[in-house]
Amino acid sequence: MPLVAEILLMGVLVIMSAYFSSSETAYTSMNSIRIKNLVYEGHKKAEKALRNYDNYDKLLTTILVGNNIVNVAISTLGTMIFTEIFGLTAGVVIATVFIATVILVFGEITPKTLAKRNAERYALRMAGSLHMIMLILTPISWVFMRLTYFLSRGAKNDSAEAPSFTEDELHVMIDEVTEEGALERSEGELIKSAMQFDDIKVSEMYTPRSRIVAAEIRTDIEDLKKLFLESEYSRIPIYEGSVDRIIGAVHTKDFFSKYVAGEDFTLEDIMMPVKFVPESTSIATLLNDLQKSHIHMAVVLDNLGRTLGLATLEDVLEELVGDIWDESDVAGYPIHEEKDGSFTVPGEANIFDVMKRIGIEFEPGDFQDNTISAFVAHWAEGVPRRGDEIDLGNCRVVVRSMKSRRVKEARIFPAKQGFSSQGTQEN
Repeated sequence: MPLVAEILLMGVLVIMSAYFSSSETAYTSMNSIRIKNLVYEGHKKAEKALRNYDNYDKLLTTILVGNNIVNVAISTLGTMIFTEIFGLTAGVVIATVFIATVILVFGEITPKTLAKRNAERYALRMAGSLHMIMLILTPISWVFMRLTYFLSRGAKNDSAEAPSFTEDELHVMIDEVTEEGALERSEGELIKSAMQFDDIKVSEMYTPRSRIVAAEIRTDIEDLKKLFLESEYSRIPIYEGSVDRIIGAVHTKDFFSKYVAGEDFTLEDIMMPVKFVPESTSIATLLNDLQKSHIHMAVVLDNLGRTLGLATLEDVLEELVGDIWDESDVAGYPIHEEKDGSFTVPGEANIFDVMKRIGIEFEPGDFQDNTISAFVAHWAEGVPRRGDEIDLGNCRVVVRSMKSRRVKEARIFPAKQGFSSQGTQEN
C-alpha cells in the first residue's frame, strides 16, 4: 500500500476512534429524562437513541469492541509507517510516542470532553449509525457479553433492585435545577413539599384541644351566634357532654342563612358530619379521606378515643402550599417582648411588618417572600432546624420551634443583645 494511502487510512481510523470515544461518553453522560421528553414530542432520532440506551450492555460492548479494534489498527499501521520512514529501531520509538499522543488527544480526551459538554446532542446525532454498528458487530459483541456474564455471574447485582433516583437524590436535583434558574424557588419548594407530604403525620399539624372553640349540642342559638362572631371561624365543632364526644360541626353559612331568614331551627338541623382519625394518620391519607367524604373537618383522637385536637382541610393544604389567607383574615401577629430584650414572633408573621414594629431596619436582599418561616428557609437553603441562627448585622433571628418543615416560632435579638444559641434554646 502506498505511503500516502496508509497515512490517509490512519487519519480515518483516528476519526473512528474519536467517534467511538465520544459515543461512549455521550450515552454514559446523557440525561435519559430529556431524551424521553423528546420521544414524547415525536423526535425520531430520540426514539433510536432511547432504544440504544435501553440496550446499554450491548451498546457499551459494541463501542468498546469497535474502539479497541480501531486503536489496535492505528498502532499497527502507525508502526508500519514509521518503520518504513525511520527504520526499525527509531521507527518503533517514534511510532509509540506519536501514536500514544494522537490517540490520547484526538481519539480520547478531546472527543470525550466535547461529548460530555453536549451529551444529548451527540447521542441523537450518533443514534442511527450506532444502531447499525450494533447490528453489524452483534456476533462479536454477543461472544464478549456471554463471556462477561460467565465471569460476573457470582457478583451481586444491586443496581437491578435499586430505584433510578432516591428521594434524597431527587431533592438535590431539584435544588440544582432551582439554582440554575430552570425552576423558580417557590416552585422547587412546592415540589419538595409534595414529595414529603406523605411523611407528615396528623400529630404534627393539628390544632390542639386547648385551642378548640366548640359548642355543646344544647347551646342556645344566640350564644352560638355570639361564638361565631367572636371566633371568626367558618366552622364550629359541636359536642355532647364534653369535647371528647364531638358529634359534628356547624358551618357559619348554614347557621346565618337560617338565622337571618328568621327560621326556627336547632343545631341538629344544620349540623354536618366530621371525620375521626388517629394522630398517626398521614396527612396525605387524611386529605384523600376528606376529599372522598366531602368533609372539611377531622377530629384527631388518641389511643383511648379522646379528643386531641382538630385538623381541617385548610390545615392540610397549608402543609403543602404554606399559609392560606382569605379576605376576612387579619394579618395580626402577636409579638412578645422577652425580659432579655428579644422578641418572640410566630413563623407565619410578615417579617417586614415585624421588623417595622420592633424598630429594626430590614434589608431583604434577593428574598421575595414575606413570612419569617420562608425567610429562614431562604437563608438555610433548605429545611431549617431548631436553633438555626441568621445574623443580619443589626439583629439575629433564631429558630425557637418548628412545625413540620416550617418555622413555628422565632426569636429576634437586636444587635445590642448578646446571646448564645444554647442559651436561646433553653429559654
